Amino acid sequence: MGINYDIEDLRAFCTLVRAGQYTAAASQLCITTSALSRRVAKLEDRIGGKLFERTTRRVVVTPIGRTLYERVLPAVSRLDACLLEASRAALGQGGNLAVGTVASVGYSVFPKVLPVFYAAHPHTYLSIRDANATVVAKLVEDGEVEFGVTTVVSFPQSLVIEKAAVYGYNLVYAKGSALRPRRRTLTWTQVSALPVVGLHPLSSTRLQIDSVLHASGIALPWKIEVDQLATMVGLVQTGDFVAVMPGLFDAAGYGLQSVPVGAPDIVRDIYLVRRHDVSLSPAGQSLLGLIRARLGAG
Repeated sequence: MGINYDIEDLRAFCTLVRAGQYTAAASQLCITTSALSRRVAKLEDRIGGKLFERTTRRVVVTPIGRTLYERVLPAVSRLDACLLEASRAALGQGGNLAVGTVASVGYSVFPKVLPVFYAAHPHTYLSIRDANATVVAKLVEDGEVEFGVTTVVSFPQSLVIEKAAVYGYNLVYAKGSALRPRRRTLTWTQVSALPVVGLHPLSSTRLQIDSVLHASGIALPWKIEVDQLATMVGLVQTGDFVAVMPGLFDAAGYGLQSVPVGAPDIVRDIYLVRRHDVSLSPAGQSLLGLIRARLGAG
């Protein structure tokens, strides 16, 4: 059978062990010595044994009290730390923040907004979960992240969906590469003749492009397939390969160049998603606002 207890009684007990005197412990707790005595007595009554032996000058911790203190002190300290962290997070003074994003946004937008974010929230520990669109939506739905930045998927009704931006696709290539296009825009048919690096077939980019090109009777352009965006960028930087990337991707920021691809035009919607029943923390609101502004600025 469980024992009912009051956390304040445990805190009073731990303080008395450390102080060794009722007067000093009561002063630290900002209560009277009689109130402290009642709390200790109540805890002893619930346990069914003495926690202290009283003398005229000090209190001596019993073996039961010493064992309890060693077990309880870490738990009370962790609880206090958790509550303090929650309080600081509620005031926007720190805490943990987890968000989800598709890789292209993580690569292009987050590096632009995080310096501004950390100027306002220098003590926030940020976890960025970058994944494909479906996984990002699932992370938000399951409450593992406060919000997500993703592309179109089948969104559950539990999520608030905000369309933040619309982008086309660009061919990305290295400066000075022999593969540099001679035109200001390219068609998908022209792209299919180049050594194009693509992401894996289940990525949101591939799923969208492959579907449209299949329907248009245009050959798929992919010559190499990779799982990570960083690998794709590295291959393009050699000058021997090109890639198709959402127009959101900051090619110049990675020493690359780009030209739009059309005929047919394929556009990519970017969404900000969060749960209906969860309020964003001040840090979450701040970061979401910065991302929204950056996406809107194009």
